[in-house]
Amino acid sequence: MMEMEALRKDFLSGKPSICLDFRFWKTRYVQELSALYDRYEAESLFYWAAEEVSGMPKPRLLAEMGQELDSSQSVRMEKALSRLQKGEPVQYVFGKAYFAGLELEVGPGVLIPRPETEELFLWVLDTLQAMAREGNTWRKEMPCRILDLCTGSGALALALASRLPHAEIWGCDLSSVALDTARRNALNQQLPVHWFCHDILKGVLPDDVVARGPFQIMVSNPPYVTLSERAQMRSNVLDYEPAMALFVEGQDPLLYYKALAKLARSYLQAGGYILLEINEAFPRENQELLRCAGFDDVEVREDFKGKARMVRARQPLSL
Repeated sequence: MMEMEALRKDFLSGKPSICLDFRFWKTRYVQELSALYDRYEAESLFYWAAEEVSGMPKPRLLAEMGQELDSSQSVRMEKALSRLQKGEPVQYVFGKAYFAGLELEVGPGVLIPRPETEELFLWVLDTLQAMAREGNTWRKEMPCRILDLCTGSGALALALASRLPHAEIWGCDLSSVALDTARRNALNQQLPVHWFCHDILKGVLPDDVVARGPFQIMVSNPPYVTLSERAQMRSNVLDYEPAMALFVEGQDPLLYYKALAKLARSYLQAGGYILLEINEAFPRENQELLRCAGFDDVEVREDFKGKARMVRARQPLSL
């Protein structure tokens, strides 16, 4: 520990004799991030930073841990470590996140896509396959229409666009910062998505959005964290990610789900589906809400951590 501290001081003082290889930086990241992260998390952050700084993938890094970094690379590793020590998410430090095989721009004001939401994306794909087996077919001239509400960085909409080239996909958010980010991500990925600014609590969609007919799929990861749950959350989320994308206003934990159910009843085609990410504390309440709203085949699904994280419901075949 004392040796590492001496190496750190030598680096900061600009001494040229220090061997600043990847082993040095890995040890330093693990030690100096230990107050915020366990060893596994700290090592993951080191590898993320090292890949960004060196341009080498992790397998090559593991084989070349003794390679020295040049001065500019060491400065970047130091700056990244400094920001990570303050609790800033690594995705904001490097301005990117990964979702369903896509590299997406993220930054302050935009919710970082989570692995759990990838499972919702996969459930949408499974649902479309099931609909196709039932005889639903879509063509380029008559595409499947999908709406992603509370799109954030555009992760869900863009992931779906990457897999469904003939689908007509729309994404909306109330945040102009999020929408601007989603538009840049679509441009960077060269994926066609229609974006619009909208407050889902208003209860109706813009005329130009619904002019081409009903949607076959509506999907959303809305704000669902209650204010009472704030105390259980980590500071790197609370201090950096947008509260409007995380927290439910007021005392009703189902506020956004009631609005989404109303929108889906109005704009889903007969036999279409709404799929939602939910708060693990309220699976039964979400099921009951959707049943009472008139949906059929309401199903809750657990995520890879065994938590009730998603719900799917079907618009009745006869409206």
